[in-house]
Amino acid sequence: MDIQLLIQLKSWNPWWDRGASGMDAYKDPDYQREQYETIKSQFLNSDQIISIVGMRQVGKSTMMRQIIRELLYNKIDPKRILYVSFDDPFLRAHIDPKQLFEAIVGEYAGSILRKDLRDTSETLYFFFDEVHQLPDWERALKTYYDRRYQVQYIVSGSSSLHLQKKNRESLLGRISEHTLWPFSFREYVEFKATEDKNERLIKAAKDARIFRSSFVHNFSLEEVFKASETMFKELGVWEKQNISNYLRSFIVEGGFPRVWQQTDLASKHRTLWEQYVGKTLFEDLLQVAKIRRIKDLEFLFVRLLGFNGKETTLSILQRDLKMNHVTFERYVSLFVTTFLLFRVERMKSIGIAPKRRSSNVKFYVVEPALRNALYKKDDTVFDDPNEMGFIAETLVCSVVERWLSPVRGEDRLGYYSKGGEVDFVFKHGSGVLPIEVKWRNDIPALKVMDKLVKKWKLTQSMVVTKDFELTYRDGRLSIPLWFFLMIF
Repeated sequence: MDIQLLIQLKSWNPWWDRGASGMDAYKDPDYQREQYETIKSQFLNSDQIISIVGMRQVGKSTMMRQIIRELLYNKIDPKRILYVSFDDPFLRAHIDPKQLFEAIVGEYAGSILRKDLRDTSETLYFFFDEVHQLPDWERALKTYYDRRYQVQYIVSGSSSLHLQKKNRESLLGRISEHTLWPFSFREYVEFKATEDKNERLIKAAKDARIFRSSFVHNFSLEEVFKASETMFKELGVWEKQNISNYLRSFIVEGGFPRVWQQTDLASKHRTLWEQYVGKTLFEDLLQVAKIRRIKDLEFLFVRLLGFNGKETTLSILQRDLKMNHVTFERYVSLFVTTFLLFRVERMKSIGIAPKRRSSNVKFYVVEPALRNALYKKDDTVFDDPNEMGFIAETLVCSVVERWLSPVRGEDRLGYYSKGGEVDFVFKHGSGVLPIEVKWRNDIPALKVMDKLVKKWKLTQSMVVTKDFELTYRDGRLSIPLWFFLMIF
């Protein structure tokens, strides 16, 4: 028996001694992210390992503990639930990393279960948080999984590098990955409306979840319009103003609950940059990507934020930054895989192969709040039409990127540029959807998109506006940004 390790395990698993009331030690919120039911259901009913990856502090650990809380409320024996945070420095200092996994499971089996895992007839539930901190975690987990113990596994990791690459080799067919993004604007509205006890907006946000789920299954704009038109009309002036106020806050705070807790703008900016950019670059990437000149990585990220939403020719950008092609491509790939940037490439043809890379690209930061933190913007940026044009595009990009399905490998997001530009072209299994974003007081003639629709024989298109009415005519949905963010 390792007394110190057992003490540590008990501190993570207070329910062993106190039952469901032990969950109070974590002070987790009751609010459940939109993916909660999907992830919980697959964890409980699938024979695969479930992984949750995403940026730091977007709710991965909270979601895992919420599942634990539900298990406890459903009268599962508390001793059948093991939660471990591999981010704890005690583990690295106390035990040889190569023996850590065996030591933890062995101590749990011997001191808590008091039996060998192979002798357990009832299902055990293992929650491994920040598992990428464990060296060679894939091999260790594969070994236990292949022994076919009566165990359900769920793991999480802030750095997607290990979870998205190595596991596909050593855990191929054994693991199902879910990306947990920062809170969407719809979730932000629901969370804030709950705090404000605004029942109408809470209901609207919950209904909007259903519209979004329906859309990503069949991508029919007409069905979305018919389903959401009543909601749009019934939201009164007061509710729309509330949503607009939430949007002003959202572009400064982003989808990060830790930032919402800060009481002043300087603290919000500092938390955004230090916790989400700085720690990703200087801890996650330094640890797993072996970057020798980490300051170059930060320099490039900051420069790319300056190009946010603007078409860029890669060769020119690399020359201006004095970076060679290999280094540039590697760094950009790291930004994408750690959920800092989206890379959107130009599409020249409806049938272009997904693996072909364009020399013309646009970069978008995952959350406009990160860029606003860099440039020290407050919510008055909402009143700047030039800045809001790029912010609106970025918000739309973030929504559409979440439509991409890992199951449907043909899904792609690009943009069209020929004699003008169409901001986004979303290519999915059943067709192509062009999207224009117009943050202005009038809607100009959309000549380039009209030509593209005709040329590619498209049946539907979308225009995201500043605040015009919701309409659907001849396959084109015109929708205000705030409502787009609510229902998509």
